[in-house]
Amino acid sequence: MLTPDKKSELKLIDGVKAHNAKYHTNKKATASLYFVLTGPNSGKYAWINGPMNYSDMDWWPGIAHQEDWQINVRNYITDETIQYVQLNWNASHTPPNWGSPDKLLIRTFKVKNKTDSRQKLMQAITKIKEALVKMDAPNPRRVYFNVFRSENGEDISLVYPFKSYKRFKNSNGLPPNFFTEYDKINGDGSFKTDVGDVIQMYSDGWYDEVRVLVK
Repeated sequence: MLTPDKKSELKLIDGVKAHNAKYHTNKKATASLYFVLTGPNSGKYAWINGPMNYSDMDWWPGIAHQEDWQINVRNYITDETIQYVQLNWNASHTPPNWGSPDKLLIRTFKVKNKTDSRQKLMQAITKIKEALVKMDAPNPRRVYFNVFRSENGEDISLVYPFKSYKRFKNSNGLPPNFFTEYDKINGDGSFKTDVGDVIQMYSDGWYDEVRVLVK
């Protein structure tokens, strides 16, 4: 997450693009830049690099890469924070023929500091995926967890790619009829028991942010 020096914001964008073109165009380390439109990180930029394997970290980033990052990126920011996240395929929903939208809704859960909190939340999130599959839901949802536990518990993120802001007219993430359909599939009151109560017990809530790809 990059905090721009507002006096040099355009230079930062150009610098990231130059850096990405030089070091992040192959499939193993493709990078993109998103502007954070809403939420606690609004006004910042999310630089996303991947997908990668753990073994790739043994050589990354390298001296030349770091020198270029300093010249093209760090000279135009006031702060940066780094997070390594892993995709959970089992909890993610991936309908076919979706494409690659340039807008993302990120919903981040604050996991409580209990031994089994992450496991319980992931079980609930996976149940949502199972219902989405049975509903043949058209919109994708990716689920990521923080590889290295954070101090404030912001360790599970749901990523909802979207094509138009019109989708928020009736729904903010899941399909507008999801709760009713979930109960039809799993029994009356099951969404509250399977998901709502679990989130309340094992998390300290969540927040949303919208990210837009910088072209």
